[in-house]
Amino acid sequence: MAGFPWTCAQCGAVNDPAARRCGTCAGLAPGRARARALAVLLALMLVAGAAVGGVLLFTGRSRPGPSAAGPFPEYTTPVLPTTKTVVTTANGVTPPVTPSTSTSAPTDKPCPADAARYLPGGTGTALLVGQTAKALVTICRIPDGRIFYDGQARGQAASDETHIMLPAQAEGDGFVAVNGDYRYEVGGGRLVVSAGSDVLSDEELTTVG
Repeated sequence: MAGFPWTCAQCGAVNDPAARRCGTCAGLAPGRARARALAVLLALMLVAGAAVGGVLLFTGRSRPGPSAAGPFPEYTTPVLPTTKTVVTTANGVTPPVTPSTSTSAPTDKPCPADAARYLPGGTGTALLVGQTAKALVTICRIPDGRIFYDGQARGQAASDETHIMLPAQAEGDGFVAVNGDYRYEVGGGRLVVSAGSDVLSDEELTTVG
């Protein structure tokens, strides 16, 4: 519009072509008003663009990237601690293990009848029954604890001539009976008959029964 008078859009006054503002209301010339409006619009667009860019940048940073293992997070099973139970007594001492014991009462064998009939009371327990080449030897204990030696000629019926019974006692690993000067020793698988310092016989004794 240079070179032509211009009419103010605000007050309607006619102004000189060279005037940049209205002489009545000081409003801008039409060209300058449009330029100013474009500048303001451009500034608003820049501000809006910066705001949108900031929002997108913030959103992009806050969003976690996809895991290389897949869309779901990896889950690790926790390791549970192992425990050991110890049984103790009230004072904190582990009770000892009591070994099992088994006892069996010895089997008491009755004294053989040929020897038992000469025992006091007629009954007793056989502690040893053995034989040599010539004799049958029995060691018996009666209920009151006394021990007796019974010797009988082998292969013959028991009688006063073929049989002898004497009080005896335990000695070492065997038994000893004494009849006057005669001594009868039973033990170690032997029957030894002696008179004083003389050994009359020393025979192997084999256990019977």
